Amino acid sequence: MKLFFILFLFQILLGCSSGSSPTAQWEMAVQGVYSACLSSSGDRVLVGSIHHGGSYWQVDPVERLFDWNHKTDTKTGVLSCAISNNNQYASTAEHRKIVLWNAKTGEAFWLWEAPANIESMKLTQDGSFALLGMDNYEAALFDIQNGGVKFRLPHEGVVQTVDVSLNSKWGITGGDDSWVKVWDLSTGKSSFSWQLENQIKVVAISQDGSLGFAASHREDSIIWDLTNGQELLKLAQNNGFYTSARFNPEGTELLTGNSSGHVILWDVKVGQIIKRWQLSPRSGWVNKKTQVLDVAFAPTGYKAVGANGITYELN
Repeated sequence: MKLFFILFLFQILLGCSSGSSPTAQWEMAVQGVYSACLSSSGDRVLVGSIHHGGSYWQVDPVERLFDWNHKTDTKTGVLSCAISNNNQYASTAEHRKIVLWNAKTGEAFWLWEAPANIESMKLTQDGSFALLGMDNYEAALFDIQNGGVKFRLPHEGVVQTVDVSLNSKWGITGGDDSWVKVWDLSTGKSSFSWQLENQIKVVAISQDGSLGFAASHREDSIIWDLTNGQELLKLAQNNGFYTSARFNPEGTELLTGNSSGHVILWDVKVGQIIKRWQLSPRSGWVNKKTQVLDVAFAPTGYKAVGANGITYELN
């Protein structure tokens, strides 16, 4: 009887940890991607395919809109990408090279060289600036339409993750030095900083800049009130580590993705899980879990894109 109860309890826990299945999925790359990013509403996705270069897609109905590579007749290994919140601009990066694209026509505006290799980036709302996380132990607010660095934002390790508020006033960065920093992007000065227990894997900032989130590698996962710097919540971190996160427009919910293919919707006020999904693996893959590279709040439901090159609809 005791053994039956233990097995029954294990099945319950296993079911809770697995989550609901996606309601639809679309393939954007055959053998996985280096990078992928969703538009703010999840209706567009930019992927850096391992074998086929960069491409920009419409989601549901799925359509490949543009092929984006930095050189003619050469497939670019797009290692980082971003889409502006107004859906007018997108950017792709390969090491130091960064290109700003017209997301409506598919044309390239400019190709620039950053101060160091780019690990992550986010575009401001109007596509005027890119916040870059780089391997030279700093982030940079980069004028992506005119060229040049407006502000250098120092860390003591590689800056792996960045995010920008909708009004472009606030930025948040996280590095291998385990520091999370919040920046006033009008002055280049740090407003708040916290040191967590391990390398920072993902940061996110709410659209109005009032809330910040950061998760370290298999350790702390925290939401802060950025009006006063106070810690609001610690989120549980199970089944891997967080790899992507986004607040909803109202700042009442947080959507996270992790290294084991789980997407979780959180109630920000109380830190409770509202819904959990498990992304389905690509058929035939040895690894049955896919890292979640980005998540988005869609007009109806949610979207997620995995390192396997598949975009998912979650309802």
